Amino acid sequence: MRLILCLVFLGLFSCVRLSVPTANVAPNASVDKVVQVLPKSLQVLNTQEILGDEVLLVGAIGIVEGDKITPVQVFSSYLGKVKKGQVIRIDTINPVSVRLKPGQKASFQLSFFELEDYQPTKKWLNRFNAVSGVFALPLAITSAENPVAWFLWGMKAGSLGLDWISELDLKDLLGVSETQWDYESARSSTRTGKWVGGRSRIDDFEYVYSIQIKVD
Repeated sequence: MRLILCLVFLGLFSCVRLSVPTANVAPNASVDKVVQVLPKSLQVLNTQEILGDEVLLVGAIGIVEGDKITPVQVFSSYLGKVKKGQVIRIDTINPVSVRLKPGQKASFQLSFFELEDYQPTKKWLNRFNAVSGVFALPLAITSAENPVAWFLWGMKAGSLGLDWISELDLKDLLGVSETQWDYESARSSTRTGKWVGGRSRIDDFEYVYSIQIKVD
């Protein structure tokens, strides 16, 4: 009798089919990359003026897509009077960032000015720093591949900060550097650049800057 019951039980158990849940595998969705730029340091190797330069940094980060550059975040930082041999920490400047999608490029521009007098410029800085993502600059005006202070020209084109720009003549622009990344090449790194100019032993200048790039 026990043998019969055991055979019946085994027969029932063998008929049970275990259902294994199948996972629906969705196609790989694109994930945005957040590109953040943090200014790190400025090394003063030589100044334009004998007694030192009064300098201002202007930074802007934007998205290049199609035939337009759209500035997203900007900053300006007055560094005051600097002298030859100084190494200035600029990591107190708030970082700027953009969210990068496939097919887009991130473009960061750092412009460097030598001012004759900071006071006339000071009143416009708060307004300047408040400008964020409010216009798209057509690439027909300037080339994203050839840094020519597209953010400042864009402010002119958009009639934003026009009075500020008129006081800060572009002839005071000692240097402008641009760094770009597309979605695939965006990587965390530290980069350095140099601004050199002027006439030898008269008004020549040389500055080296360092920025940190974080990509999440």
